[in-house]
Amino acid sequence: MSNFITSDGIRLYYEEKGEGKPIVFIHGWTADHTVFNPQVEALSSEFKVVTYDLRGHGESDRPDKGLTLKRFATDLRELIEHLNLNDVIVVGWSMGSSIIFEYVRNFGVEYLSKVCILDMTPKLINDDEWKLGLNHGTFTTKDTFDALTVMCNNWMDFAKEFAADALPYLNEEQLIPIFEGLEKNSPHVMYSMWIAMSANDYRDVLENITVPTYIVYGEKSTLYSKETAEYINSKIPNSKVVPFENCTHFLVIENPEKLSKVVKELSTFN
Repeated sequence: MSNFITSDGIRLYYEEKGEGKPIVFIHGWTADHTVFNPQVEALSSEFKVVTYDLRGHGESDRPDKGLTLKRFATDLRELIEHLNLNDVIVVGWSMGSSIIFEYVRNFGVEYLSKVCILDMTPKLINDDEWKLGLNHGTFTTKDTFDALTVMCNNWMDFAKEFAADALPYLNEEQLIPIFEGLEKNSPHVMYSMWIAMSANDYRDVLENITVPTYIVYGEKSTLYSKETAEYINSKIPNSKVVPFENCTHFLVIENPEKLSKVVKELSTFN
């Protein structure tokens, strides 16, 4: 349980456990480091496992500045350097994968030995020529502005609808703890990072991920498709698609045992 200060003066919370080859887990939009607690317990006997809260999330500072994916990627690099890590296995879930894409755009694969992408697309917004973005190819620029309008009016109105769509098998009562977690988020951070994800296109970055990579997707994800994972696989030179059966976008929570096993397998994938 530690903190470090970024080069622009923001306090980020992180935890590290174990010794050995380092694994850094990056959580997604609205989440925090605790989503990877099962992986910490499962893997820290063989690896140095690092989890942290992105700026604006969890126990880290919630500033009004630096709410861009480029800054988040810089934070990741500064954390790696702060901990003197090398040959890092980096695992990103959802927006955490976008941070990896942005990291590679700015820093190449410096300090990285393996990459694991968990249910994400290189381009969120769909258009006439791209149908592998959010909501299985149906989410458009207009939908982005509509979503932002709802968020700016009442964050929880959007958050509840988003969670219910992403977790269609949960009933109203089962969604209550999810909603309680979402309420802990700072709306200004959520708007900013939604814009950041929507504005970026990482298709040209994929070929520069030159380390062995696993591309994981949930077979029942309402957000991204098998075809999206296969597209990423076709662009990253040394990569493999790993499906999670009976899982949605929330595969991290739905099958943590399999995720731990997959990350351990990735450590020996060449």
